[in-house]
Order: sequence, then C-alpha cells, then structure tokens
Amino acid sequence: MRIKTIAIFAFIVCNVAIADDAADAGAKLYEYFATFNEKDVHKVANTIYSTPVHIGGGSGHRVLIDPDAAVDNLTNLYEQIEAQGWVESKISDLKICLASESLALVDTRYSRIDSEGNAIPPEIRTTLYVLQKIDGAWRIVAFYGHDNDKRPACGQG
Repeated sequence: MRIKTIAIFAFIVCNVAIADDAADAGAKLYEYFATFNEKDVHKVANTIYSTPVHIGGGSGHRVLIDPDAAVDNLTNLYEQIEAQGWVESKISDLKICLASESLALVDTRYSRIDSEGNAIPPEIRTTLYVLQKIDGAWRIVAFYGHDNDKRPACGQG
C-alpha cells in the first residue's frame, strides 16, 4: 500500500511540474507579445529570443544569427506591418506541447489589430513557436507561420 501511495504521489508531482513548465512556456509567449507590442526590439532580441533563431513559413526560411540581426529583422517587420495599419497583436489562444523538460512547442493563434480595433486580414494568424529552456528560462529558438487549420497534435506521431 505504501509503494502505491508513493507512486501516486510521484505521478502527481511529475504532472504538476509538467503543467508548470507548460504554463511557463505559455507565459513566455504572452511576454513576447507584450514586448513586441511595446516595440522593445532589444528586449526581444536579447531576453526572449535565443539566437540563432530560425524563422520559417510562407515565403521561405531565414536564420537570425545574433541579436543584431534580430533587431534589424524586427525593425523591418514593424515598418511592414505599420504600413498595413498595425498598432498591436493580440493572442486568442495557445496550444502548448512539451516535447521534453527543456523543449516546448507553443502554437499561437493571434490577430494583428489596427487603430480602429479591427483585425488586419487574415483575421486569425497561426504561428508555431519552438521554445527551449536555457538556464532555467524559456527562450524562443524558432518559429513557423502555418495555415490556421494545421495545428499540431501533442503526443501523436
């Protein structure tokens, strides 16, 4: 009976740790979006991304080799999206899959919002972020835009 109790306790503790890791990975995405909305390119490049960062989807792939490249990329992105009327991005939901204790996949549905509060088409955008836990903190190491109906399924091969 004692071994069964210990096994149940260990199972609960492990699942709580997993839930905490998933919540922390999700919190990093909310931090990223808040920092992105503030246009703090240096914070994104130095504390949210872990360079090199791989970006894929849509028109191809590229690698931001270091924080300076990330700052340049973000600065160019702001010019593009502000020309479309962008003032902020809002997350509608996250789907978090923990691949391991130090690797999380966070699929994010979000909208880019204009000054009138309307979503800039496409209304819903979907990006898969790959986060790695480095020195105890989640950092974005890659992200991939994808079709809204192609969300990953956790634990399925």
